[in-house]
Amino acid sequence: MKKIDFVVGKPIPQPDRKADSDLLKLVFITILIAIPLLIYVALSVSYMAIDYQISELIKQKEELNRERAVLLLEKEKLLNLANVEEIASKKLGMIKENPTEIRISFDEETVKKLSVRVKQ
Repeated sequence: MKKIDFVVGKPIPQPDRKADSDLLKLVFITILIAIPLLIYVALSVSYMAIDYQISELIKQKEELNRERAVLLLEKEKLLNLANVEEIASKKLGMIKENPTEIRISFDEETVKKLSVRVKQ
């Protein structure tokens, strides 16, 4: 331990407290500057991430709009009467006939059986 001599009439020597207070001021000022800076950086990063997500969603929306347009064209093509007739005749083997030419004849026994089934 350091020996301190006390002399009457002289002030008692004090430890250097100014150095400690200067260090505390420096730490406090650093914290005051660092916290807003960290908040700014964090917000900037989150803004950039959200901006990236928005641009990806816009690209996805454009792609879905293109796909929708293609599907609408395909739907119109498939619903076209000429296309329906072509599919019916070529793929399904159907024959186009005039409805007035279709005749069906039933004998009395068949008509009775059918009417009994319909009543049930």
